[in-house]
Amino acid sequence: MKIIIDKHFYDTVSKEYPDIEFYTEPEQCSDAEALIGPPDNVKPKILDKLPKLKWIQLFRAGYDMIDADYIRKRKITLTNGKDIFSVPIAEDVVCKILIHNTNALKYIENKKRHKWDTSLKRMELKGQTVGLIGTGSIASEIAKRLQPFGVKVIGYKRTPVLKVPYFHEIYYGSSGLDYVMSVSDYVVVTVDLNKGTYHMINRDNLKLMKKNASIINIARGSVVNQEDLKNALKNKSISYAGLDVFEIEPLPDDELWDIDNVYITPHVSGIVKNNKSRWEKLIIQNIKNFINNEKLINTVQF
Repeated sequence: MKIIIDKHFYDTVSKEYPDIEFYTEPEQCSDAEALIGPPDNVKPKILDKLPKLKWIQLFRAGYDMIDADYIRKRKITLTNGKDIFSVPIAEDVVCKILIHNTNALKYIENKKRHKWDTSLKRMELKGQTVGLIGTGSIASEIAKRLQPFGVKVIGYKRTPVLKVPYFHEIYYGSSGLDYVMSVSDYVVVTVDLNKGTYHMINRDNLKLMKKNASIINIARGSVVNQEDLKNALKNKSISYAGLDVFEIEPLPDDELWDIDNVYITPHVSGIVKNNKSRWEKLIIQNIKNFINNEKLINTVQF
């Protein structure tokens, strides 16, 4: 068997499977059966040169950058890393919530100015409502971490579901989305980007949010209409946004950089040192499953 694997994992995985031929670049092996790597290697012009390819392990949780029609037509199995990033992203969301709740941005600014100000208002997280748009693995990890704070965790899912662990209530359908947006103190966007979720957060439902409510997006930038969000922030119709993703990345010279009630991170919410060991574990297990014709972990259903 021949497998193309990202160079960062070559040594570890090749030692685990000495009988497999591993290559680090697609052009090195035209008859590879599996490709394990970043989205840059998962392009039709590259995949066309790999006629025997049966499986792609993508080094991402999201797969909106992949040509789904091409993968489906080739009948290639695609797996992603959705559970790799769930814990660090969940911790990042809690951080973004607490930064606002504790007025951290203003205290940081006061430190720069050497200003001692005891008048800033702080809020308890206890008793507030956090609405999670999406109820997948990332949302579940967020909900789990919010439980000890004594918040009410509600969720939105496009299709009906009876119950999800760590959520108090789940709503669905367009009316369900509107309700979650209207009652939440924090709206956290976690859904995948696809045709059904493009700009699902826009001025029509942003205007339903409470004036002191906030929005956090760690999903994909285009799930939220960025212009509508900027207008809501500038007009103070919502109080804060914690953003890790944007419609154009890297974020160019944009008003968001200068809006006081915005906290920006450069699409790094899921990046931590622990990720490599998690990736190694997933890759080693999925190769084993592939060899044995067993079900692969994190198979994407298009």
